[in-house]
Amino acid sequence: MKDASWGGLSGLLVSLADKGGSYRTRAKELGAVTLLGAVVGALGAPGGTTPWLDVSLMWLGVTAAAYARSYGETAGSVGGQLAVIFVVSLGAPAVAPEDALARGGWLLFGGLWAMVLSLVLWPLRPYQPARRAIARVYRALAEASWELGRLSREGAGSQAWVEAAQRHMNVRPLMEHARATLGASRGSHMGKSRRGEHLLVLLETCEPMSAQLIALAEAMEGAVREPRFLPLRGRVDSLCDAYAAMAGWVEQVLLHERNDGVPRAPRLAPRSRRRGDRPASGIRSREDPLSLHVDVLFGKLRQLAGVAHETASGLLHGDPVSDRGRSLVGREERRVRSWLAPLRDHLRADSLVFRHALRVGLVATVALVVTQALGIRDAHWVSLTVIAILQPYSAITEERALQRVGGTLLGACLAAVIATRVHSPSALLTVIVLLTAVSVALLPINFGAFQVLLTPDYLLLATLSSGDWSLAGQRALGVLVACTLALLGAWVLWPMPERRRFPDAAAAALRADGDYLREVISRRSADRPEVGAARRSFGLALLDAEASFERLTAEYHGPPQQLESGMAVITYARRFATVVTALGMERPEAEVPGQLRHLAHQAGRALDDLAESLNARRAPAPLPPLQVSCKTDDPVFGALLERVPRQLGMLHGAVTRLSAGPILR
Repeated sequence: MKDASWGGLSGLLVSLADKGGSYRTRAKELGAVTLLGAVVGALGAPGGTTPWLDVSLMWLGVTAAAYARSYGETAGSVGGQLAVIFVVSLGAPAVAPEDALARGGWLLFGGLWAMVLSLVLWPLRPYQPARRAIARVYRALAEASWELGRLSREGAGSQAWVEAAQRHMNVRPLMEHARATLGASRGSHMGKSRRGEHLLVLLETCEPMSAQLIALAEAMEGAVREPRFLPLRGRVDSLCDAYAAMAGWVEQVLLHERNDGVPRAPRLAPRSRRRGDRPASGIRSREDPLSLHVDVLFGKLRQLAGVAHETASGLLHGDPVSDRGRSLVGREERRVRSWLAPLRDHLRADSLVFRHALRVGLVATVALVVTQALGIRDAHWVSLTVIAILQPYSAITEERALQRVGGTLLGACLAAVIATRVHSPSALLTVIVLLTAVSVALLPINFGAFQVLLTPDYLLLATLSSGDWSLAGQRALGVLVACTLALLGAWVLWPMPERRRFPDAAAAALRADGDYLREVISRRSADRPEVGAARRSFGLALLDAEASFERLTAEYHGPPQQLESGMAVITYARRFATVVTALGMERPEAEVPGQLRHLAHQAGRALDDLAESLNARRAPAPLPPLQVSCKTDDPVFGALLERVPRQLGMLHGAVTRLSAGPILR
């Protein structure tokens, strides 16, 4: 039973690998850590018997584990857990083959037991993660609709609308997360179940509903504080509250497994009158095109809310999906790629994943050699610390290093206090269990707090068995060595600061903006799947640019005002997309005139030129004048057309300031 501790190590790592999501995704991820962990643990057992073999296997194993990031963040997390098992196994060499096999068996047992606790002992509800993910989307839509009504009622200015849009920009990542979670659930044998079909319709309804809210917000922003718009603003407020209540009710349905506890469904908002109907109180007269435009948007929003209502009711009572709901769901296309394709895609010198894998493997190996030369105990543990600290991005690496050093020092002090107050071995074990549970719970929230509470576990366990408090000093020295080497690796080995990546990410968002405009103008209807796909592509590209900018702000140490140009590029790119969305919702479903196609071509080419200037790190050429010569009898549509060159001018100015500013140098 001397190798039983390997089962505990595997169980802990498998538990840490459980990030939630669909049961199928969790089972695949935890199963990969369990099975591959047993294999790499058995293979690494005889590797540490000779120094040259130990060093060689350290570099090869850690590099291969870090290269698993080619398959995405989930695979990168699995690779990190496997690297821990491999390095720990190297640090405890086993010469006999039966010892290596026993180690692999205990690792397999510990991982399987953790999987049983996570997936089997608790009630198995395959669609519960997807229901919760979609419920969060409807909650975000309800909040956006409620705030849209409030701003309309108050006649808020442009700045208030911009701030509201920034507060609700998390709808896109929520939709993408829900799409991935539901896709993982439907990918199994349950894929054609009625419940899965209901959830798919509810999710697909969110995309056009979000577009309608964006178009409505763009229209109401133009409703300035004039007395003639007061009735319209009040009506929009009441209707938005009604749709917010409906979205909130759908959220409650998704969060409840049964009909018990679900509140009564709210009443749908009344239908908007058609253009030929008699207007009431002069609100929707022919002299008021904004009201007519708002009526059209509310009519489409009401149809979507009706589909969501009847689909949620069907989910609640077991009724089949309606024909209206099925019409919103396009055919699911799955492209099958070779499992070697991601590895080939990243096997190039300029790949961030490839460079990071080489860097982690090399720095972890150097850490092993240096600590052995300095005579520090647990040299392989120092390599593990390097693996935990060294991240693909330098700003995150610096933050991890600071948290690791501070967490270790504070954790050592906490361990000393506990050891002086608690003397019973059984009481110490209880404290260790509690600290471990709390630290694992804090890991997704704050790595520093996780480190503060995890360090006493190791020190108390080590001193409980050996009684040697010099381990604390060895641990502190090892952390300092690991942090120093990790920072040197991030700064010296293939450094790629975020200021070099952000222009490319922003350029991709601008190109996606131009593609979205072309799709909106070239299609007869804004409800076409191609338009929705282009809108989603832009949303994903903008999310990448925003994530890159957040890393840039963490990395940049100059005056904060110098970051304004980068934020302006992201803000104006989003604003341009909202104008395009509103343009698509307002444009009649008829043949597109040639002047409008020409405008879309000019604007798209201007966005492509701005993107090329960002890629080339140069100032853009002067923006050519855009001819807004499309004749239309709809002043709302004309006003939206006039916003296109204005938004492009703002984007051009932001890109010019960004190219001339210091943050890209």
